[in-house]
Amino acid sequence: MTGKMAVGGITRVDNLVLIRILGAKRGFGLAGRTLSGLGLKGINITCVTSFIDREGLVNIGFAIHEDNLDQSLGLLKSLQDELQFSSIEYQRHCSSISIYGPHFSERPSIAGTVFEATGEAGVEIHMIATSFSTVSFLTNEKDAGKAVAKLQDSFLVP
Repeated sequence: MTGKMAVGGITRVDNLVLIRILGAKRGFGLAGRTLSGLGLKGINITCVTSFIDREGLVNIGFAIHEDNLDQSLGLLKSLQDELQFSSIEYQRHCSSISIYGPHFSERPSIAGTVFEATGEAGVEIHMIATSFSTVSFLTNEKDAGKAVAKLQDSFLVP
């Protein structure tokens, strides 16, 4: 026995762009209007997260494939007045890495082990998203290989 936690696997998706929409007033449906608007244009979204900052403003971050950047920015800028957000930022050359398996919600050390491992590898994390069975994060493409390698060292991966 290795002492490593068993997981279902690790996936990696490259050629992503992280988009952040910042400073929206509450009550204008930022997440719904943004995500459905992009989806209706056929733009797939991955690794979504949202939070309300200390000023009470809504912020959302998500990743899209780099081929969809211009179309996404056009749509988002057209919604800016309606949704009352202050700015759009984006960062190219990102990768999404996910580690998955059954019953992650019942195993509290999964996320800690993931981010301890990536920290030891010197991997910068731009965004985190979790579900019952998956821990995902966005990082720079140039760091994705060492992140996956460190996760493979830290977990028992099939």
